[in-house]
Amino acid sequence: MAQRLIKLFSHNDLDGFGAPLLLKTLQPVMFEDVEFDMTNCGAGRIDGELSHWMQTAEASRFTDVYIMDMTPDSDYSFKLLNERFANHWLVFDHHESEAELRQKYAANSILPADPTINPSATSLVWDWLKTQPHFEKLEKQRQEEIAYLVELIRAYDTWDWQNDPDMTEQERIDADDFDQLFWFYPLQDSEEFVQNVFNTGWQQYQNANRLLIRTLNERRAKYLKSHLKDVLVDELDGHKFGVVYASDYKSEIAHELLEQHPEVDAALVVSPVSVSLRSNGKLDVAKFAEKYFNGGGHADAAGGRLTVNPIEVGEQAIIDDLKQTIANQQKEQETTESTLADNLDPEVAAKMAALFGKK
Repeated sequence: MAQRLIKLFSHNDLDGFGAPLLLKTLQPVMFEDVEFDMTNCGAGRIDGELSHWMQTAEASRFTDVYIMDMTPDSDYSFKLLNERFANHWLVFDHHESEAELRQKYAANSILPADPTINPSATSLVWDWLKTQPHFEKLEKQRQEEIAYLVELIRAYDTWDWQNDPDMTEQERIDADDFDQLFWFYPLQDSEEFVQNVFNTGWQQYQNANRLLIRTLNERRAKYLKSHLKDVLVDELDGHKFGVVYASDYKSEIAHELLEQHPEVDAALVVSPVSVSLRSNGKLDVAKFAEKYFNGGGHADAAGGRLTVNPIEVGEQAIIDDLKQTIANQQKEQETTESTLADNLDPEVAAKMAALFGKK
């Protein structure tokens, strides 16, 4: 029976699954006396998830809590952690918008081993693992294999796969392919997918899925081309934005939008329930997302949630426009009919009435 039971809370993107599953992957080697239990949730939901879980009887069974790829926004959440778990809780997060808050709890916040490299949650977990007992039990080849996967996740999540001039072309391709595959599978299968990649290694998994990867790349290219035809450029809060709707490939859409529209300060990609923001350095989109969308992130890449459903708004706009079109046509028809009757000679009108009004 496990001596320690650790609860893992994390985001639901590739980095959010990679961080906790890294621990679960290495559990047989490094944490023989530990059992991990994982919960993934959307951005901005960690406080609610944590509060709800704390109220359950299940929470009393756990010895530790690790929060990954997110930072609680409420002081009450930190109060609960300190009261229930004392020093047995850790935060593995890298988002700049919550850096000041994590600094208040520096003893429980994991920092990157190399501050010159943009970290992700998965790379923070990897840095931490390398300082833990029994890491040396991991074979060198296995260390290299996992380290490469960690780097692919980190590079994509921080967008270094596009911005770092020192990355090799193969690393860029692999990081892109890994993230593409992740979003191809439904959310309920995300854990299984990431776990399979960790278990087999990237090269083997990539080789077995080359046809699927090529198909996804071709589909993405068509998707970007069709959606980027509908970009709107407008000024918001003193900054010029390129705005476009896209439910898929949001990061890629935003990046390409900035390439095609160098005059804008940032890209705002709208999806059914959330927004993704990307900047070319002219605007801190993390602060913008925090101010207007209850979100956050990095200075050049952030996200948040919508208070309106753009699909419903669009549907209602179509209904309203169609109703107006119908009303206009009915009015035009009534006008035409009344004009015809009004213009008839009285004698002709009487004859027509006699002809058509009586048998």
